Amino acid sequence: MVTGGSGFIGRHIVARLVEGGRQALTYDRDPVAPQDGLITVHGELHDIPRMIRTIEEHGVREIIHTAGISDPDVSLEMPVTTFFANAMGTVNLLEAARLTGIEKVVNFSSSSVFGHQPEGVREDVKLEPVTPYGVSKLAAEKLGKVYSEIYDLDVTALRVTWVYGPGNKMPETVNQLIRAALDGKPYVRDEGADHPMPMVYVDDVASATWCALNSVRPPLPAYTITGPDRLDLGGLAEAVLAQLPGGDIRIGNGDLHLHRLGPIDTSATEADLGFRPDWGIERGIRTYVAWLQKNPF
Repeated sequence: MVTGGSGFIGRHIVARLVEGGRQALTYDRDPVAPQDGLITVHGELHDIPRMIRTIEEHGVREIIHTAGISDPDVSLEMPVTTFFANAMGTVNLLEAARLTGIEKVVNFSSSSVFGHQPEGVREDVKLEPVTPYGVSKLAAEKLGKVYSEIYDLDVTALRVTWVYGPGNKMPETVNQLIRAALDGKPYVRDEGADHPMPMVYVDDVASATWCALNSVRPPLPAYTITGPDRLDLGGLAEAVLAQLPGGDIRIGNGDLHLHRLGPIDTSATEADLGFRPDWGIERGIRTYVAWLQKNPF
Protein backbone atom coordinates (compact mmCIF):
# COMPACT_ATOMS: atom_id res chain seq x y z
CA MET A 1 0.00 0.00 0.00
CA VAL A 2 1.34 3.40 -0.98
CA THR A 3 -0.17 6.35 0.88
CA GLY A 4 -0.18 9.37 -1.38
CA GLY A 5 0.27 7.04 -4.34
CA SER A 6 -1.23 9.58 -6.74
CA GLY A 7 1.28 12.26 -5.72
CA PHE A 8 4.53 13.22 -7.43
CA ILE A 9 6.81 10.73 -5.68
CA GLY A 10 4.05 8.22 -5.03
CA ARG A 11 3.29 7.75 -8.74
CA HIS A 12 6.91 6.93 -9.51
CA ILE A 13 7.07 4.49 -6.60
CA VAL A 14 3.90 2.76 -7.77
CA ALA A 15 5.40 2.40 -11.25
CA ARG A 16 8.56 0.90 -9.72
CA LEU A 17 6.51 -1.58 -7.67
CA VAL A 18 4.53 -2.71 -10.70
CA GLU A 19 7.75 -3.02 -12.69
CA GLY A 20 9.15 -5.20 -9.91
CA GLY A 21 6.16 -7.52 -9.96
CA ARG A 22 4.43 -6.24 -6.81
CA GLN A 23 0.68 -5.71 -6.58
CA ALA A 24 0.28 -2.03 -5.73
CA LEU A 25 -2.54 -0.29 -3.89
CA THR A 26 -2.78 3.47 -3.49
CA TYR A 27 -4.46 5.07 -0.49
CA ASP A 28 -5.26 8.71 -1.26
CA ARG A 29 -7.41 11.48 0.16
CA ASP A 30 -8.43 12.44 -3.38
CA PRO A 31 -10.22 9.94 -5.64
CA VAL A 32 -7.92 8.20 -8.12
CA ALA A 33 -9.12 6.81 -11.43
CA PRO A 34 -8.82 3.00 -11.63
CA GLN A 35 -5.84 1.72 -13.61
CA ASP A 36 -4.86 -1.70 -14.90
CA GLY A 37 -2.83 -3.56 -12.31
CA LEU A 38 -3.46 -0.95 -9.61
CA ILE A 39 -5.94 -0.96 -6.75
CA THR A 40 -7.07 2.51 -5.71
CA VAL A 41 -8.68 3.36 -2.37
CA HIS A 42 -10.08 6.75 -1.40
CA GLY A 43 -9.38 7.44 2.27
CA GLU A 44 -7.85 9.71 4.91
CA LEU A 45 -4.88 9.03 7.16
CA HIS A 46 -7.02 10.13 10.08
CA ASP A 47 -9.54 7.36 9.44
CA ILE A 48 -7.84 4.44 11.19
CA PRO A 49 -10.82 2.05 10.77
CA ARG A 50 -10.80 2.62 7.00
CA MET A 51 -7.05 2.01 6.81
CA ILE A 52 -7.48 -1.21 8.79
CA ARG A 53 -10.31 -2.39 6.52
CA THR A 54 -8.23 -1.57 3.44
CA ILE A 55 -5.24 -3.48 4.76
CA GLU A 56 -7.29 -6.52 5.74
CA GLU A 57 -9.55 -6.65 2.68
CA HIS A 58 -6.65 -6.45 0.23
CA GLY A 59 -4.10 -8.52 2.15
CA VAL A 60 -1.62 -5.66 2.46
CA ARG A 61 1.69 -6.75 4.03
CA GLU A 62 3.88 -3.70 3.38
CA ILE A 63 3.27 0.06 3.48
CA ILE A 64 5.14 2.93 1.85
CA HIS A 65 4.07 6.17 3.50
CA THR A 66 4.52 9.23 1.28
CA ALA A 67 1.31 11.14 2.07
CA GLY A 68 1.41 14.47 3.89
CA ILE A 69 2.43 18.08 3.41
CA SER A 70 5.82 18.12 1.73
CA ASP A 71 6.88 21.75 1.45
CA PRO A 72 8.90 23.60 4.14
CA ASP A 73 7.67 26.97 2.85
CA VAL A 74 4.04 25.86 3.11
CA SER A 75 4.70 24.91 6.72
CA LEU A 76 5.74 28.48 7.51
CA GLU A 77 2.24 29.60 6.54
CA MET A 78 0.41 26.57 7.97
CA PRO A 79 2.44 25.17 10.89
CA VAL A 80 -0.45 23.51 12.74
CA THR A 81 -1.90 21.94 9.60
CA THR A 82 1.54 20.67 8.60
CA PHE A 83 2.23 19.08 11.97
CA PHE A 84 -1.22 17.52 12.11
CA ALA A 85 -0.92 16.05 8.61
CA ASN A 86 2.61 14.74 8.97
CA ALA A 87 2.96 13.72 12.62
CA MET A 88 -0.62 12.72 13.42
CA GLY A 89 -1.08 11.17 10.00
CA THR A 90 2.00 9.03 10.56
CA VAL A 91 1.05 7.83 14.03
CA ASN A 92 -2.40 6.89 12.72
CA LEU A 93 -0.78 4.90 9.93
CA LEU A 94 1.65 3.20 12.33
CA GLU A 95 -1.21 2.26 14.64
CA ALA A 96 -3.15 0.73 11.75
CA ALA A 97 0.02 -1.15 10.77
CA ARG A 98 0.53 -2.40 14.32
CA LEU A 99 -3.05 -3.61 14.68
CA THR A 100 -2.96 -5.51 11.39
CA GLY A 101 0.48 -7.10 11.69
CA ILE A 102 2.12 -5.25 8.80
CA GLU A 103 5.54 -6.67 7.97
CA LYS A 104 7.30 -3.49 6.76
CA VAL A 105 6.77 0.28 6.75
CA VAL A 106 8.91 2.65 4.69
CA ASN A 107 8.26 6.13 6.06
CA PHE A 108 9.14 9.16 3.97
CA SER A 109 11.06 11.71 5.99
CA SER A 110 13.13 14.63 4.73
CA SER A 111 16.59 16.16 4.92
CA SER A 112 14.77 19.05 6.63
CA VAL A 113 15.20 17.14 9.90
CA PHE A 114 18.92 17.98 9.83
CA GLY A 115 18.53 21.75 9.98
CA HIS A 116 21.71 23.70 9.30
CA GLN A 117 24.64 21.28 8.96
CA PRO A 118 27.27 23.21 6.96
CA GLU A 119 30.10 20.92 8.06
CA GLY A 120 28.44 17.84 6.64
CA VAL A 121 25.72 15.26 7.21
CA ARG A 122 25.77 11.76 8.62
CA GLU A 123 22.85 9.74 9.95
CA ASP A 124 24.09 10.26 13.50
CA VAL A 125 24.40 14.07 13.55
CA LYS A 126 22.31 16.04 16.02
CA LEU A 127 18.98 16.85 14.40
CA GLU A 128 17.99 20.53 14.61
CA PRO A 129 15.14 21.26 12.15
CA VAL A 130 14.49 24.93 11.43
CA THR A 131 10.93 24.81 10.02
CA PRO A 132 7.62 23.39 11.26
CA TYR A 133 7.86 20.95 8.36
CA GLY A 134 11.23 19.68 9.57
CA VAL A 135 9.90 19.28 13.11
CA SER A 136 6.86 17.37 11.85
CA LYS A 137 9.08 14.97 9.92
CA LEU A 138 11.38 14.47 12.90
CA ALA A 139 8.36 13.68 15.08
CA ALA A 140 7.22 11.13 12.50
CA GLU A 141 10.69 9.55 12.48
CA LYS A 142 10.70 9.30 16.27
CA LEU A 143 7.26 7.70 16.23
CA GLY A 144 8.54 5.09 13.78
CA LYS A 145 11.50 4.33 16.04
CA VAL A 146 9.23 3.95 19.07
CA TYR A 147 6.88 1.64 17.20
CA SER A 148 9.88 -0.43 16.12
CA GLU A 149 11.28 -0.72 19.63
CA ILE A 150 8.06 -1.20 21.60
CA TYR A 151 5.77 -2.97 19.11
CA ASP A 152 8.40 -4.75 16.97
CA LEU A 153 7.15 -3.06 13.79
CA ASP A 154 9.81 -2.96 11.06
CA VAL A 155 9.96 0.77 10.17
CA THR A 156 12.63 2.43 8.00
CA ALA A 157 12.63 6.19 7.38
CA LEU A 158 14.11 7.76 4.25
CA ARG A 159 15.50 11.29 4.66
CA VAL A 160 15.10 12.48 1.09
CA THR A 161 16.79 15.66 -0.14
CA TRP A 162 15.35 17.98 -2.84
CA VAL A 163 13.48 15.84 -5.38
CA TYR A 164 13.03 16.88 -9.00
CA GLY A 165 11.70 15.28 -12.16
CA PRO A 166 8.58 14.74 -14.27
CA GLY A 167 5.14 15.14 -12.74
CA ASN A 168 5.71 17.55 -9.86
CA LYS A 169 2.85 20.05 -9.53
CA MET A 170 4.29 21.68 -6.42
CA PRO A 171 6.63 24.72 -6.54
CA GLU A 172 10.14 23.39 -7.03
CA THR A 173 13.37 25.13 -8.04
CA VAL A 174 14.48 22.96 -10.96
CA ASN A 175 11.01 23.09 -12.48
CA GLN A 176 10.91 26.87 -12.08
CA LEU A 177 14.34 27.32 -13.68
CA ILE A 178 13.53 25.11 -16.65
CA ARG A 179 10.02 26.45 -17.14
CA ALA A 180 11.21 30.06 -17.15
CA ALA A 181 13.87 29.24 -19.78
CA LEU A 182 11.40 27.31 -21.94
CA ASP A 183 8.84 30.10 -21.76
CA GLY A 184 11.39 32.80 -22.56
CA LYS A 185 10.94 34.49 -19.18
CA PRO A 186 13.68 35.69 -16.82
CA TYR A 187 14.34 33.89 -13.55
CA VAL A 188 15.64 36.46 -11.09
CA ARG A 189 16.53 36.11 -7.40
CA ASP A 190 18.34 38.72 -5.33
CA GLU A 191 20.25 36.04 -3.42
CA GLY A 192 20.71 32.30 -3.06
CA ALA A 193 23.43 31.32 -5.55
CA ASP A 194 25.65 29.95 -2.76
CA HIS A 195 22.95 27.87 -1.10
CA PRO A 196 23.66 24.10 -1.20
CA MET A 197 21.12 22.20 -3.29
CA PRO A 198 21.51 18.44 -2.84
CA MET A 199 19.19 17.27 -5.61
CA VAL A 200 17.90 13.75 -6.27
CA TYR A 201 16.04 12.63 -9.37
CA VAL A 202 12.64 11.10 -8.68
CA ASP A 203 13.51 7.76 -10.34
CA ASP A 204 16.39 7.38 -7.87
CA VAL A 205 13.95 8.00 -5.02
CA ALA A 206 11.73 5.22 -6.34
CA SER A 207 14.74 2.89 -6.56
CA ALA A 208 15.82 3.77 -3.02
CA THR A 209 12.29 3.01 -1.82
CA TRP A 210 12.45 -0.38 -3.50
CA CYS A 211 15.75 -1.11 -1.74
CA ALA A 212 14.35 -0.06 1.64
CA LEU A 213 11.18 -2.09 1.12
CA ASN A 214 13.24 -5.21 0.48
CA SER A 215 15.59 -4.68 3.42
CA VAL A 216 14.87 -6.62 6.59
CA ARG A 217 15.32 -4.60 9.75
CA PRO A 218 18.37 -2.56 8.70
CA PRO A 219 20.46 -1.40 11.68
CA LEU A 220 19.59 2.31 11.51
CA PRO A 221 16.11 3.82 11.86
CA ALA A 222 16.69 6.37 9.07
CA TYR A 223 18.81 6.75 5.94
CA THR A 224 19.61 9.73 3.71
CA ILE A 225 18.67 9.57 0.03
CA THR A 226 20.33 12.06 -2.31
CA GLY A 227 21.84 12.27 -5.78
CA PRO A 228 25.51 11.86 -6.76
CA ASP A 229 26.29 15.53 -7.46
CA ARG A 230 26.97 18.32 -4.96
CA LEU A 231 25.69 21.65 -6.25
CA ASP A 232 24.71 25.05 -5.01
CA LEU A 233 21.85 26.99 -6.57
CA GLY A 234 24.26 28.79 -8.87
CA GLY A 235 25.62 25.47 -10.12
CA LEU A 236 22.10 24.18 -10.58
CA ALA A 237 21.30 27.21 -12.72
CA GLU A 238 24.41 26.51 -14.81
CA ALA A 239 23.26 22.91 -15.31
CA VAL A 240 19.93 24.17 -16.64
CA LEU A 241 21.60 26.73 -18.91
CA ALA A 242 23.83 23.99 -20.31
CA GLN A 243 20.65 22.40 -21.68
CA LEU A 244 18.85 25.67 -22.45
CA PRO A 245 21.59 28.19 -23.30
CA GLY A 246 19.11 30.89 -24.27
CA GLY A 247 17.68 31.12 -20.78
CA ASP A 248 17.88 34.29 -18.68
CA ILE A 249 18.76 33.23 -15.11
CA ARG A 250 20.14 35.76 -12.66
CA ILE A 251 20.74 34.84 -9.03
CA GLY A 252 22.61 36.97 -6.52
CA ASN A 253 25.14 35.61 -4.05
CA GLY A 254 24.27 34.35 -0.60
CA ASP A 255 22.03 31.69 0.93
CA LEU A 256 18.32 30.97 0.96
CA HIS A 257 16.22 30.82 4.13
CA LEU A 258 16.05 26.99 3.96
CA HIS A 259 18.25 24.52 5.83
CA ARG A 260 21.87 24.40 4.66
CA LEU A 261 23.64 21.07 4.29
CA GLY A 262 27.32 20.38 3.80
CA PRO A 263 28.65 17.19 2.16
CA ILE A 264 26.31 14.24 2.70
CA ASP A 265 27.74 10.88 3.75
CA THR A 266 25.60 8.14 2.21
CA SER A 267 27.88 5.22 3.06
CA ALA A 268 25.33 3.75 5.48
CA THR A 269 22.60 3.95 2.84
CA GLU A 270 24.78 2.07 0.39
CA ALA A 271 25.98 -0.52 2.89
CA ASP A 272 22.67 -1.26 4.62
CA LEU A 273 20.10 -0.70 1.87
CA GLY A 274 22.24 -1.42 -1.19
CA PHE A 275 21.22 1.84 -2.86
CA ARG A 276 23.40 4.04 -5.04
CA PRO A 277 21.94 6.82 -7.20
CA ASP A 278 22.06 6.40 -10.98
CA TRP A 279 20.88 9.84 -12.08
CA GLY A 280 23.53 12.54 -12.24
CA ILE A 281 22.42 16.13 -12.60
CA GLU A 282 23.29 16.41 -16.31
CA ARG A 283 21.23 13.36 -17.23
CA GLY A 284 18.40 14.36 -14.91
CA ILE A 285 18.15 17.93 -16.18
CA ARG A 286 18.35 16.81 -19.82
CA THR A 287 15.55 14.28 -19.31
CA TYR A 288 13.41 16.73 -17.36
CA VAL A 289 13.83 19.44 -20.02
CA ALA A 290 12.65 17.02 -22.69
CA TRP A 291 9.62 16.16 -20.53
CA LEU A 292 8.69 19.78 -19.82
CA GLN A 293 8.91 20.62 -23.50
CA LYS A 294 5.85 18.39 -23.95
CA ASN A 295 4.13 18.54 -20.55
CA PRO A 296 3.05 21.35 -18.19
CA PHE A 297 4.75 19.88 -15.10
